[in-house]
Parts: sequence; structure tokens; C-alpha cells
Amino acid sequence: MRNRRWFVVAAALLVSLSLGAPRMTRAQDDRDHRDDHRDDRDHRDDRDHHDHDRFDDHDREGARDWYRDHHDYFRHNEGRYWHREWEPNIHEGFVFTPDMRRGIRPVPRELLVRLGPAPRGYRYVVIGDHVVLVDNGWRIHDVLHFELNF
Repeated sequence: MRNRRWFVVAAALLVSLSLGAPRMTRAQDDRDHRDDHRDDRDHRDDRDHHDHDRFDDHDREGARDWYRDHHDYFRHNEGRYWHREWEPNIHEGFVFTPDMRRGIRPVPRELLVRLGPAPRGYRYVVIGDHVVLVDNGWRIHDVLHFELNF
């Protein structure tokens, strides 16, 4: 009698495991499939959006191509948009002063398209001969020096 009870319990356990295994396998396959699509989406986002706080080679190449036809966009004259004494401060880590912030201009749309959107919490600005990536606190994270690199 005792052996019969163990046999029934073992048989019930075997049946429940065999019926549940395909369901668990299908669920795992569904999760894997969703993860594959998420990976595709993440890769697509990497191409469309920056996830870093530096200009990369693609950004520099796009800026160089744009600059070839638009070098007159940058103003070299002293005045509202540029003061010679600002030049040494245009480097990573510097925080724009209030006077410098008033001299900032927007990045031209055609160049912005080539650069792609800035990462969340950052923006591109133009000051003098520079396109600068700044955070919300006006700290410089990277600079394209058009007068030097292009």
C-alpha cells in the first residue's frame, strides 16, 4: 500500500513537471525574444542618440563636413559674442561665467542634425569659434575647436 502511494505521488509529480516544462520553456523563449528586440532598440538608440558626454569621431567628422560650407558662421570679432580673454577658459571642466553665457549662440540646425541629440541633461552651444557640450550647470564636457581642428 505504501509503495502504491509513493508511485501515485511520483507519477503526479512527473506529470505536473512534464506539463509545466513546455510552458516554462515557452515563457523563457518569449522573454528571450523580447530581450532580442530590446537589444535592437538599444543599438538603434546608440546610433540616434548620444549616451556619452564627449564628442566622438563621428561627431568630429560631421562637424568638419558642415564647417567646409559654413565657416563664415563663426564670428571672430570682439563684441557681444566673443572676448579674447575667454579663450583660455574654453576647456573641459570649466563652468561658463554669467558674462560668457550671454555670449552663447545656438548651434546651427544643419550642424545639430549632424551631431544628433545631446545626451539627457546636456546641450550644444556655440561660443566664439567653438561648439561646446555643456551640462545643465554650464560645465563644459567637451569642445570642438573650429579654428584649430578644422
